[in-house]
Amino acid sequence: MRVEEKLILNELRGLNVSFNLVNVDNMSLRLDHENRDLGIVLVRLMSHVKAGLVARVLNIHGVTTINKGLAIENSWNKAIAIAILARAGISVVPSRLLLSTSPQYDGISYPAVIKPIHGSWGRLVSLANNNDELTLLLRHKSLGDAYSRISMVQPFIGDGTDYRVFVIGNEVVASMVRKPSPGDWRSNVARGGIARAIKLDDDAYETAIKAVKALDLDYAGVDLLYSDDGGYLVNEVNAIPEFKGLMNASRINIARKIAEYMLNIARR
Repeated sequence: MRVEEKLILNELRGLNVSFNLVNVDNMSLRLDHENRDLGIVLVRLMSHVKAGLVARVLNIHGVTTINKGLAIENSWNKAIAIAILARAGISVVPSRLLLSTSPQYDGISYPAVIKPIHGSWGRLVSLANNNDELTLLLRHKSLGDAYSRISMVQPFIGDGTDYRVFVIGNEVVASMVRKPSPGDWRSNVARGGIARAIKLDDDAYETAIKAVKALDLDYAGVDLLYSDDGGYLVNEVNAIPEFKGLMNASRINIARKIAEYMLNIARR
């Protein structure tokens, strides 16, 4: 169990909320039986694949989960998420899906970021400066499983700085800027990125809220990039976001706000 889950449990206790902690790895989930007595289920699995699957099964049987199963799956697949957001008219980082090691290179601008369609913490994310480097990276990735052979390519925007906006319901509760550590171009805090709280303008917050709505999420961490040409652009949306770093930077009790949101949903 991560720090975030422990914080949420402590806040639920503080609100005198009755709950059960369930480890899905220690149980079997019946597919032919309704589980309506479960109440509201907050899905905080480390594995997004398991999280989406369990939540979808529960949703099918009428159980309310935060977040919904399909929303978790759509957000976890970066390609699907970008397509949904673009279709909804939300400004996103220009993205292309590459399905082979010999793609057409038209429309790709360098330097370019190559990333898997699933993943977090900046793992397996690379930077290519030309077609040859991109080809080598794609061939290297092709040595993995089927998903590793599928990549997204995006232009490298700015200096790697990005913005995490945490949305619960229709409200932005906290935001921070993350800058790459010296010698790196990725801003992930897990990779040593430097984070501090920041107040962004209304355009950024409106974009983040719209992204959460478009993906049918109750809450999420929205990652934005800023382009001089396009303004704030959605890069990724995390449906099971970590928030310890953001809590430390902003001094806002995000765990409390999640617990209160759950309680409000249960009371409806």
